[in-house]
Amino acid sequence: MTKSIAVALIALVAASVVSAQDIMVGQSVALSGPNADIGRDMRDGALAVFAKVNAKNELGRKVQLVTLDNANNRQRAAENTQQLLQQGAMVLFGYNSATNVYTIRASYRDEAAKILEAKRTVGAVKTVVLHYDDEVGRSNYESVAEAFAAAGMARPKGVAVKRGAPMDAAAASALLKDAPHYVLATTQYNVVGDFLKAATDRGTPTPVAALSFVNPDELAESLGALARGTVVSQVIPSPRGANQVALPVVKECAEALDALNGGKLNYTTLESCIAAKALVAALKKAGPKPTRESVLAAVGTLGRIDLGGVSLNFAAANHQASNAVELTILSRGNRFVQ
Repeated sequence: MTKSIAVALIALVAASVVSAQDIMVGQSVALSGPNADIGRDMRDGALAVFAKVNAKNELGRKVQLVTLDNANNRQRAAENTQQLLQQGAMVLFGYNSATNVYTIRASYRDEAAKILEAKRTVGAVKTVVLHYDDEVGRSNYESVAEAFAAAGMARPKGVAVKRGAPMDAAAASALLKDAPHYVLATTQYNVVGDFLKAATDRGTPTPVAALSFVNPDELAESLGALARGTVVSQVIPSPRGANQVALPVVKECAEALDALNGGKLNYTTLESCIAAKALVAALKKAGPKPTRESVLAAVGTLGRIDLGGVSLNFAAANHQASNAVELTILSRGNRFVQ
């Protein structure tokens, strides 16, 4: 994708009026390559919502989600975006770690602050930050560094690794060199797995705390026992267990996804489902003949909305609709618990 793969968000572009029978929603995600599962989940979580909205004719016209594959390539994502806009997309939806958008999730700085606070309470203050060696990876490192500065702590050491490549021995050595209390990972699950294996093989097992960008579902499914005990910051409720009873939005999203393709709700599909519900609320507010401008204005005036146990707060001057973060630990049975 263009940047990192963690954020379900709404990007709205103010431009000329789009005249079409259907409301075209454009999306560019990875549908091929190593991050294809995430891209498909981002697509399907939204499709489940739009299918239900269309079946009930809630908007008086159909919502059409057009998803293009960018193969996790930044240039292709930019090209896809231009194509979607030229084809008449009223809204760009589900872009990941982009800027100048409306997002339903807490920031990486919020997540890092939550991890830092929890670790300090148990005396774990010595950490090293694992990040990618590109523009987005450095930006993620800076978000973590800002959280440390806000807590009155020194700027943490960072170790950069190449995106899409296995972790080399030098990077593993750099992470373990100063015997950190834990490694704070801003990368995907596969890099975390490389580190955990290297640390274990060297006889220096070291705890990991990861931002939600790690892709918690793949972390659990792919690494299993190796990642047990890993802390992951979450920005949406758990999609499983009691929440499907306690939180209406989780139940609704699980049922909608099952009706769409028989899929099982996970963190990514739930996040995309919640984002799609927020978009539908904005489309309703924009009126029976929405335009790009009216939808953008509608999101900026939505204020506080409750989507069934998940509250969001949108404003023209507040594009980040939530600051909620909870910490989970990967436990037995490959399940995240609080």
